[in-house]
Amino acid sequence: MPETPSADPSPDASSLTTAAHLDDAAAAQLREAQLDQLQYLVDEVEALKAVIGKVPEALQRDKPMGTELSLRELYGVLAQADEETHVPLVERMMATDTPTITPTNDEARAAEADWNDTPMRTILAEVQRARTALVETLHALPATDWTRTVSLSGTTRDVYGLAHVIIQRDADLLRTAGYRLHESHLTDRDEDLPK
Repeated sequence: MPETPSADPSPDASSLTTAAHLDDAAAAQLREAQLDQLQYLVDEVEALKAVIGKVPEALQRDKPMGTELSLRELYGVLAQADEETHVPLVERMMATDTPTITPTNDEARAAEADWNDTPMRTILAEVQRARTALVETLHALPATDWTRTVSLSGTTRDVYGLAHVIIQRDADLLRTAGYRLHESHLTDRDEDLPK
């Protein structure tokens, strides 16, 4: 099982690394907000399921400029990271004092799997299953365990900080996916969706 989390999107210095400065009430609010944001991916994918059949197969598999991830790969690495990295990493953080982790980039992660040969509906179901498992794992942690840490790319992060990295990564990948989806005809109209 890989021990590396998804690539850290190199957040600026103001990004959350730990919540050590928060009082109990603020920390509880932050936990709930982060769990809601992580759960959002499940809801977003559910909405996408309703229209994915209108996205041409070529657009799902194409790699713009030949180097970026395809749409299938973008969603595939989301599932892959949650299942193979994020959940095991949280478990490792609970068992080990500040494990040291080196990130794996999404291109390397995608090269490990044949996402372009997997139907998009199967990939979306995998995203939902893997993300639900991550949310459930985090939800089950006692509040005190959220302060346990990992050294991620030389930055010490607690569980709040790790959740923050995952949420930022979700936003980046979903933004990219959104741009790609706007290139397709998702309605029955002759013209493309407004940009």
